[in-house]
Amino acid sequence: MMKRKMIKALLCLMVAMASLTANAQVKAFEKYADMKHVSYVYISKYMLGMAGKSAAPSVPGVDMKSMASKLTGIQIISSEDKSARAKLKSDVKDILAQDKYDVLMQIREDGSKVDIYYRVDKQQSVVVMVVDDDGEATVMVFSGTFTMDDVMKMAK
Repeated sequence: MMKRKMIKALLCLMVAMASLTANAQVKAFEKYADMKHVSYVYISKYMLGMAGKSAAPSVPGVDMKSMASKLTGIQIISSEDKSARAKLKSDVKDILAQDKYDVLMQIREDGSKVDIYYRVDKQQSVVVMVVDDDGEATVMVFSGTFTMDDVMKMAK
């Protein structure tokens, strides 16, 4: 419960600090928009831009300031339903393998798992955060125009 609140607070702060210039939505994750028992949120560059700039959140081990101005979209997919959670986790695993994402960070604490993956391309780069907490699975996809150096700075 506390982890979920922390993640939601982080997302709110991410939205508040972003100022964006391009639109990006990872197509592989769009299918969850209409799936039963799944919450899907897409925050476009326009909505993020309306939030304006503010201080970056403080997250241990992650420097969000280095990524804020380079984000172009955020997708949030979440489910508490057992079968939907299993499908989401299985599909995400396949997407990460198929699109050749690399592991950036893994966190294990009190039964909660957080895995952060990245893929840097010339046209669009993506950071995927997969949170598997007791009874809920959440996937957050941060798209943007960032480089490998930006991703490495984020992890410092």
